[in-house]
Order: sequence, then structure tokens, then C-alpha cells
Amino acid sequence: MRKALGCAHTPLLITTRHKQAWVHKWPRFKRWQELEKEMKDDYEQKQRMKGFIRFPTGMYLTPERPEDVAPKKDLADMTRKETGAFPIDLHTNHTQMRYLDHSVDNVRRFKRYTHFQGLQYDQRMIPERLLFLGADLAAAHFLVHRGAAVKFLGDDLWYKRNKKGYSLPGRKVPGLYIEAIDASGTELMFEGFENLHDLKHLRMLRLANCEYVDDWVMSKIAGCMPELEMLDLSGCDRISAKGLMGLKNLKMLKYLRLEGLDAVKDLGQAALLLEESISNLKVLGVDYDEQMRRLEAETRLLAHPRVVQDAKGNAFAEDDSGRLFYISGAVNERSAVDDEDRPIMTSTIRREIPEMDDMEFEKLDRLSGGKLRHFLVGSPSGYSWTEQTEKILQHEMKLLDKKGVPVHPKMLPAEKRDKSTPLLDDEWQSILEQEKLNLEKQSFEPMGEDRHLAAGKRENSDL
Repeated sequence: MRKALGCAHTPLLITTRHKQAWVHKWPRFKRWQELEKEMKDDYEQKQRMKGFIRFPTGMYLTPERPEDVAPKKDLADMTRKETGAFPIDLHTNHTQMRYLDHSVDNVRRFKRYTHFQGLQYDQRMIPERLLFLGADLAAAHFLVHRGAAVKFLGDDLWYKRNKKGYSLPGRKVPGLYIEAIDASGTELMFEGFENLHDLKHLRMLRLANCEYVDDWVMSKIAGCMPELEMLDLSGCDRISAKGLMGLKNLKMLKYLRLEGLDAVKDLGQAALLLEESISNLKVLGVDYDEQMRRLEAETRLLAHPRVVQDAKGNAFAEDDSGRLFYISGAVNERSAVDDEDRPIMTSTIRREIPEMDDMEFEKLDRLSGGKLRHFLVGSPSGYSWTEQTEKILQHEMKLLDKKGVPVHPKMLPAEKRDKSTPLLDDEWQSILEQEKLNLEKQSFEPMGEDRHLAAGKRENSDL
């Protein structure tokens, strides 16, 4: 046994963050409830060890093995480590320690992950706050403390935090209701919306440029804010068209702003469906022409004979040798970037150029939004990395020219490529015009019984 001095004061929560402080090993995702349970269990174990043999003077003896004072578990509830078997976590970590990734990108992602876990714990629901302040005032304290602004019913002032703090009542006030919330640019997330419960007088909610607002938040808004009339989701790029359809239960919604979400797939279709399901709704900030152009390009891309799809909906371009090249879908498209979110390296995998005609390659590249060529140089999504990819192609061409190595025609920069490829746009426009004419002809042709009536009328007129 080893001797230890007792401490008069022990914190209620003992942090275990040092156990996760590995850069080369990605920590397992844990919600704040799991972290809180681990800290509570750790604290109870320390208390059991201090109470093993305690003297009246305050000193105590702890056992050599913590298992001697731990509560007994059934064999089915024991982990591999507790049963004496080789821990599978140790084996996994050992096999993953093949290299140490101390790059700027990996360290930054690790810090973002730990910050995300801290936000989850910070925005948890505290029942005591709701009990002593009431639903509206508790929500006001929660929002203003985290950088948002609130406006109460019948009051023209906006309450927000400044350098000296903020001034809100510290006890429940009858008749005090939140009418508007401006949380734009804050780190409000799904866990935080548990604190915005039962806001029956809320009419306006602004969540512009909130990076953690996603589809789960949409379902939360639709469930706890029935009187909402104005909603701003501009710049919330984690929202999908499927998540927006969760707002169809907000029957009082009049204005929905969706600026800066042109990259969201099927955004125009979701906006039209919402306007159809909510009678007085007006959706602002949607470029329907751009959405139609993207839909037409995607339809033509999937109809191309060289494009195949897998069971998950990912599209691949097949070359003459039967090799597949990813061009669109749900595959992670992130690359290594610097502090300004620019790519700092190209693909380290041996580059394979698709074996197909240059004209056909250009057509697939344009229909995919530039992704076919961009993925070949290690750049992520095509719609946002065009400039950086061209810089990579120019730099590689200069290096290969110095070495006397010829550059593949498909990997030339834009100014060096064949100038005949812009004819694809004219071809595309002609095909669209022909399809529109066919649709107009079909819309004027009578269908079913009307066709037979029209034929009978023509026969009667001939007679």
C-alpha cells in the first residue's frame, strides 16, 4: 500500500482532456453527456480509493490496485481490458501509429474538433435556469451571453452583450416575451436549441452565417417555434434541400431568406415546394436560373454514356480502359489547406489521366462543374477551387518545362488548352433550344380522350 495525504477540497468535475491530447490519433467522437459521465465516474473512483482506510487525522491509505475497491461487474458488462484480454483499442492505436501527422491542416482540424466538443457541453440544457427565469428570459440569457441579440415584445430596444457585459433581469418577470432573435455569426448549434423551448411569441429568427446550423436544427425550429414569421438562413451551408423541407410545418412563416446557398443541391426545388405547402410564404435569395442550369447540367452529365453510378448515387466517368474517375456524389472532397483555406499540396497518389478523346474529356469536365480535372490535381469541389486548380496546373507546367518533360494536353492550364472546346457551349445551347421546342409541341398535343375528340372533329370538318 502507498500512503497519501487527503485533500480538504476536491472539485466536483475532474477533467480528462489530457487523455485525448493526441495529434496523430483521432479521438473517438463523444457527446458531452458521455464526457460528463466519465468525469463523474473518475471522481467517484478517487473517492472510493481515499475511503479505503481513513484515519481520524484526515490521512488515508489507498489500495495498490483500484480494482479492489471498484464495484463488481458481471462478466457480460466487463471490457476486454477488465477481463485481462488484450485491449482492442491499444491494438488499433498501435496499428495506426505508422506516421505522425503534424501538418498545419491536421492540427487545425484537431483544435476544431475539441472546440466543437466544448461547444456541445457549453450549450447543454440547464433545467435550473429554466425553472428560475422562465422560458423566454432563460433563452434571452443563453443567447445574449453567446453573442446574440434579442428583442422583447412591446420594447424597441435590442439587448446584446458589450464590453461591460449585458443587463437582463435576474429573476422571472411576468409578461416578458421574446419577439425577435438575431443570432447571426454565432456558434449556435443543435444542442443550444434545447434552451429555446416554448417561445410562443417569437416572430423573427436570424441565423445568417451560423456555421453549425444544419438539417437537425431545421427540425428543431419547426417543432418549437410555431409562430415564426421571418427566418434568415443565409450562409448556412450545412443545410440541405431535404433539411429545408422540415420547415413545412411553420404555417405562419411569411419570409424565408436563403442567400449564399447556391451550392446546395435541389435548393430551387425545395424553395418551390415550401412556397406551395405554406400559403403566404415568400422565399428570398434563390437564383432559380442558376438552379435550373445546374439541374440541366447534372441531368445531361448522368445521361452521358461514359458516366456510371453506384448504389450510393456517386457518379464516375469511365475511360477507354475501364477505369473509373469520381466526379460527383457524397465522397469527402477535402484536401490539405493552409490557414487561408487554400490547397497547399497536390495529390500524392500517382496521377492517372483518363484515356478518352480531349473533346469528350472537356465536355465531362464542364458538365461536372470542373471536378473531373480538379480531382486529378488533388483539389476538392469544382465550383469553389477553379482559381487554385489553374494555379497548380500553371506551376506544374513550368516545372515540367524546365525538366524537358512534355505536359499531357488534358493537364494544360486554361490559356494553353485547345480553343475549340468553347464550341461545347454552343452545342449545349442548341440542344436546349431543341428540347424546349419538343416540350412546347408536346404541351399542345391533345392527350387520351381529348386526342380522340380532336380526331373526330377533324373528320367532321373534312366531311
